[in-house]
Amino acid sequence: MKIIFYSMLILTVSLAACSDDDQGENNLFTGREVTYNLLQGSDFPVYGTVTFKERKDLSLQAEIKLEGTEGDAVHPAHLHYGDISDPDAEMALALTDLSAKTGESLTIITKLMDETPFDYNDLLEFDGSVKVHLAATGDGKNVVLAGGNVGKGAKTTNTNGRVTIAVCKSQ
Repeated sequence: MKIIFYSMLILTVSLAACSDDDQGENNLFTGREVTYNLLQGSDFPVYGTVTFKERKDLSLQAEIKLEGTEGDAVHPAHLHYGDISDPDAEMALALTDLSAKTGESLTIITKLMDETPFDYNDLLEFDGSVKVHLAATGDGKNVVLAGGNVGKGAKTTNTNGRVTIAVCKSQ
């Protein structure tokens, strides 16, 4: 009888623990999210996506996931005003550096560099882009591994089918 009781107890605790974890993840987000492609920006075969998720506290979670990165390097990522082809596009926000080992970066956003509040609705109206660089300094600073337009800027069509990705404006 004791074996049955303890088995039931362990099963109940295990199921509750799994259920709580799933609910914890779901309780963070409102369900509104949008994903944009990040295209290869150099000779390095790196590409992926950036997903913006609205959190219940109305902050914005930006998740970058790239394929083709490796090693122990970190790659800086930026949110810019304007199209990815604009070399004079000002930086709106430095995103969390991307780990080359995982190809991932996660940033919680509440405001831009100029202290302007920035939420999910602002993103949808934002005419901007995301760029991931090879390095923060030196020649690697001018190498864009991957990039793409976001917000209403992502709806801009290119008539010749090619995308030009400009390096970031020197800061």
